[in-house]
Amino acid sequence: MIKKVCTALSLLPFAALPVSAGAEEEAFVYRGVIEAGVQGVDVDSNNSAKFQEYRDLDDGFIGSLQFDALKGSYFFQLDAANPGLDDQSLDVHGGRYGKFKYNLYFDEMPHNYSFNARSFYRGLGTNHLVVPADPTANPPNSFETSTDTWSVFDYSVQHKKYGGEVEVSLATPYYITFGVERREQDGMRPYSVRENIEAPQPISYTTDNLNLKAGYLGKTFSASISGYISSFDNDYKYLLWDDPSPTGNSMANVTQNAVTDPDNNFSKLAADFSWRGLPLKSALAMSASYANLSNSVSANEINVNSATMAEFDRLNRTNFDGDIDYTNFSAVLVSEPVEKLDTRLYYRYLERENNSSRIFYSTGEGDNARELLSYDKNTAGAELGYRLPYRTKANVGYEYENIDRSTPLPAFVEAPETYYRYDKPESTTNDTFFAKLKNNWLGWLSASIKYKHLKRDSDFSGLVYDPYQNVGVIRFDAANKTMDEVKLGFEFSPFDRLDFGVDCTYQMNDYDNSRESRTDDERKNIYFDVAWRFFKKATLSGFVGFEHTETDANRITNLEDDLAPVYAQYVDDDYWTYGLALTLPDIVDKLTFKISWQYQKSDGSVEYNNSLTGTDLVNIEDSDDYTKQTLEARAIYAFDANWSVTVGYLYEKFKFSDIAYANYQYILDNSDYYSGVYYDQNYTANLGYVILSYKF
Repeated sequence: MIKKVCTALSLLPFAALPVSAGAEEEAFVYRGVIEAGVQGVDVDSNNSAKFQEYRDLDDGFIGSLQFDALKGSYFFQLDAANPGLDDQSLDVHGGRYGKFKYNLYFDEMPHNYSFNARSFYRGLGTNHLVVPADPTANPPNSFETSTDTWSVFDYSVQHKKYGGEVEVSLATPYYITFGVERREQDGMRPYSVRENIEAPQPISYTTDNLNLKAGYLGKTFSASISGYISSFDNDYKYLLWDDPSPTGNSMANVTQNAVTDPDNNFSKLAADFSWRGLPLKSALAMSASYANLSNSVSANEINVNSATMAEFDRLNRTNFDGDIDYTNFSAVLVSEPVEKLDTRLYYRYLERENNSSRIFYSTGEGDNARELLSYDKNTAGAELGYRLPYRTKANVGYEYENIDRSTPLPAFVEAPETYYRYDKPESTTNDTFFAKLKNNWLGWLSASIKYKHLKRDSDFSGLVYDPYQNVGVIRFDAANKTMDEVKLGFEFSPFDRLDFGVDCTYQMNDYDNSRESRTDDERKNIYFDVAWRFFKKATLSGFVGFEHTETDANRITNLEDDLAPVYAQYVDDDYWTYGLALTLPDIVDKLTFKISWQYQKSDGSVEYNNSLTGTDLVNIEDSDDYTKQTLEARAIYAFDANWSVTVGYLYEKFKFSDIAYANYQYILDNSDYYSGVYYDQNYTANLGYVILSYKF
């Protein structure tokens, strides 16, 4: 059904043409830009896909098209970029002002994980991965000691999105919007089927979306009701893979079954309402919605047959239903009760109800009840803003938020409790206060400061080891916490042609100490930018940014033992970025030159020590470290008002360092097998291009 609607929508631009052509007394106005050119790319790494992770930059032709047309109240717009490439896009807008409008689009984007990855498996791209058996080889299965016979392939998933939307109002306050969309994903991505074994998972996903909205838009009153339906389909619901060393003997290959993403359906019904022009210069907006996410999976669909049913025979069911409901409501009232004072009152409610199948073994262990998280969230707040003398404004606000997880566990759970979460917080309450002051009295100087404080209280009473979940922790999202944050901002314009600004943020989160959780984290950042417009409209701009993140946590060796050693973990990350850009219009007649440069650096480290003795245990200096440099230069020569040519150059260099990829090996101890994904991300790329442009 959705496919047929997409086809009908694609004819809308042509259906509107006869109507436009009939209005001969009105002038036809159009304009556009056509660009065509070639580019050449040189990358010094054949393995790294980082340079083209989300784009298509290869030797070949490049181009784009922009076209706008107007005839009376009719309008039409077309934008096309990178036609024929893996990151191409097409967008069409049109309609008649006050009557109707439509939008058709197509967008494509690659996600390249790794080029020239390796795998000993046969059957790549299918959902049955087979280990090659060659008993005559020496050693019997030679893939264990050499990658010479391994298959070489690209880890890549191509994303496509296309659809359309129509809105009809017919010059009335009432309108209807109808849209359809399809999303497709095809390719292979890394999948860890078990510890130390990575397999290429075939991807063939399709998502169909349908939305419908009807509403009324008046001067003081507006309302709408909308519906949304989404269907997700996975062509490969399971992945069969041969375990190369299930018992340490690779000759005894055993086929395993990995369950992948199930088909699912999502639906949502929403209503919105707003009323302006109320007393005290007030406006009220409210919205409500109900959504459901569901799926149904049977043992047969995921390839559970008689050979593998033994494990499922112990379960209480072989059909599994996912069913999660979301209910939302929100209301906000903004007013100006007295001169210079504005207020904002708001309330939000969210209920998440998980009615999915409860799964447990007949022996009583292994239930998933504590994972089926349901909760209610209530949020209410108030904000006041007052305009003080000397162009100063003060704002203060308070917010209350409560999350209630008190949903009873099913009767089959041993020692039933009154809430799902295995770390036992029945509810958490956040109290947040903020104050802000902003002044721009001097005109050329604007300054602001904001302070925010959060206090979280949890009814968590202590750590209790849970043998079913093998945990004895509280997650930091539900632990008692205090947060303090300060933000400073300055904007200067001391001269007509000079502007610069500074933004600083400091945030500190302090969690109650626990045996196995985060204890505190600290974040600091500062950004500075400047723009100088000097001789003949030339512009020089630059920026500098620094961010520091530090996270401290406790780690323990044995959750079951209250006396087990506790280790402290410290994670630090420093991030620098700075750049310059220069634009020189008309450096000679009709010639414009632009150049920009940017540098990024991330420096991370992880340290462990004994909390009792203070003894250093491990100090990791290379943790997700990288540097990236980008330089781009363009020279644009305009032959006349219509024709111009652009000659450009792009240089990028990326260097990645992480201890996890140091001394990388495809085969480790004849039991661990890897493909090489992500290990070689370094690259140096040079790209040159020439583009001819025609404006009309």
